[in-house]
Amino acid sequence: MFYSNAHTHSTWCDGKDSLEDMAQAAIELGFTDLGFTCHSPALFDPSCLGVQNEVTYQTALRKLKKTLAGKLNISLGLEWDYYSADPIDGYDYTVGSVHYFPPRQGIFRSVDESPESLMKTLNEWYRGDQMQMVRDYYDTVVRHIDQNHSEIVGHFDLITKFNEKQPWLDEDSVEYQAIASKALNDVIDIIQTYDGMVEINTGAISRNWRTTPYPNPFLLKLLKKRDCPIIITSDSHETSTLTCHFPETVELLKTIGFTETMQLKDGIFQAIPFD
Repeated sequence: MFYSNAHTHSTWCDGKDSLEDMAQAAIELGFTDLGFTCHSPALFDPSCLGVQNEVTYQTALRKLKKTLAGKLNISLGLEWDYYSADPIDGYDYTVGSVHYFPPRQGIFRSVDESPESLMKTLNEWYRGDQMQMVRDYYDTVVRHIDQNHSEIVGHFDLITKFNEKQPWLDEDSVEYQAIASKALNDVIDIIQTYDGMVEINTGAISRNWRTTPYPNPFLLKLLKKRDCPIIITSDSHETSTLTCHFPETVELLKTIGFTETMQLKDGIFQAIPFD
């Protein structure tokens, strides 16, 4: 049973549907809860500016929460990018994500805008050095979680978003797996100090870039080995993708040995066993 999706977007940022429409779709799915996680402000990125007024965003969520009381629990979340300013107070939780490489001379380059922009960054900033680009990305992920302690670690290996359809990186290579595994181990060490969790994110499946969720199965095995709490989300930007690939993801997790995931239910994160 899927009680919620804790990573969703709306027209307050780059989502396609309103808060109300997303909530109604959640009710129709039988959800008890829905967590909205608008992108944090990113004025340096014209393609995704994020929420421009956090106060009015929170006000709108609290109004919806009151309106739907008894029908659907609404949680106030934010997808907090490392390069955004600190969020205002008042959120129930944040999803800690990295969408940009470390800036150079005030210029930001996106990790996940398009395959073309990613290759432009690889060639122009890293002179084709894939592993250095990978290191910069994962170092930033670890730094974000270490400094800001988001409850949910967002799409851990986002840098691989386009790799299935337009291969550029050997995810099976010893060098890549060593870099990613060390970063994930570091993240797990950090979140175990404050009861955090790592998201299993199906968003790239709904966008037709991947056929499996983030993170890569070798990283899922590491999460299981470390007994790290996980949460399935779809990083949904529209009503039709609130449970995208959830049943298939459960089956994948079962093959690795997982028996439960965290879910947002009755207003709190709690461990829910697989049926």
